[in-house]
Amino acid sequence: MDTESVERVSLSQSVNDLILYRIKEAPYFDDLLETYIVDTPEAREIAAYQHIVGSQLESKCLNCARKMIKPILELTSISKANASRIVHLHVLRAAPGYHLHSALEESLGEIRHAFVRPRYVKVSYRDHLGAESMILRVDYKDFSSVPVREEIIVVKPDTEATGRTAEVSLKSFFEKCEEIDSRIKELILYGFISAKGLLKIKETASSLGVEKIIAFAFVDLTALAYNNYDMVLYGIDESLWKEKKQLSRLGSIVAKETLRSMVSMYVPGLDQPGDFSERQKRLWNGEKWTYGDILGHLRKTADIIKSIKAIPGALEPWQEKIANKQLEMLYMKIRELSSKGGSYDTI
Repeated sequence: MDTESVERVSLSQSVNDLILYRIKEAPYFDDLLETYIVDTPEAREIAAYQHIVGSQLESKCLNCARKMIKPILELTSISKANASRIVHLHVLRAAPGYHLHSALEESLGEIRHAFVRPRYVKVSYRDHLGAESMILRVDYKDFSSVPVREEIIVVKPDTEATGRTAEVSLKSFFEKCEEIDSRIKELILYGFISAKGLLKIKETASSLGVEKIIAFAFVDLTALAYNNYDMVLYGIDESLWKEKKQLSRLGSIVAKETLRSMVSMYVPGLDQPGDFSERQKRLWNGEKWTYGDILGHLRKTADIIKSIKAIPGALEPWQEKIANKQLEMLYMKIRELSSKGGSYDTI
């Protein structure tokens, strides 16, 4: 892990239960890209506790977004821009679950919304191996609200693992901008972000003529596992062991203070966002509302924790206690939902 490249940011207005850090070295902080790390109780809990789903997840995401409004206004150009120049790009299905759009509109009033849904031709949970040979296509897009002949600020919350979904989304959005003689002046990222994914987005945005990228990463700038899916704070690469029976340990870029808070909560090697779409109660796919597969997410997470526990030397005894506690909470949530026949209305 890298705890030395991070320093605390002094904001003009402090926010209760929020600490913001910045990564102080290139390639994550330079003339094009500024990378900040968001430390709130809500972000830590979402990252560590995969049993947080449904309405509980929604509430924590919204509270975190509300806390982040002042730093976002201070560190980006949003506060200086007319609201008509701000376009919130929803990457379906997961991204609206961060609820940044809700917090922004509470503060700024109505902003513009655009929608895009890129999909892998063959989607497999926790397995983007060979992703370079897989085809991503845009199944749905609605860019009708993008202003004509404007310099646009694009707000793009999402979970960024490899950055390939962002690449396809931004290129599709850029094509629309070219058609109407507009351009992306500033790109704001928000959510769980891996170091690898961020650099891919930086490369893409630079090629599209974006002048500034400002990234707000939840908890840490994550490591990315062998399967190009799991976004790990620290710990064993479970996917590499599962595929090749090789041991490798991962580490993210994180503040020491954040790490101290996370060590008593987090199962080493576990994906922090989990299946962020399926953790949500309701998902908009561009055509209709659907339910997230919350039970599926909970069961898969329990299986992964059991897999981590079975890897020789993966966990210290005190970490195994954390894993066992997490399993208890997952099974409790599974029983709760199963007793309701899978109905998520009261989650």
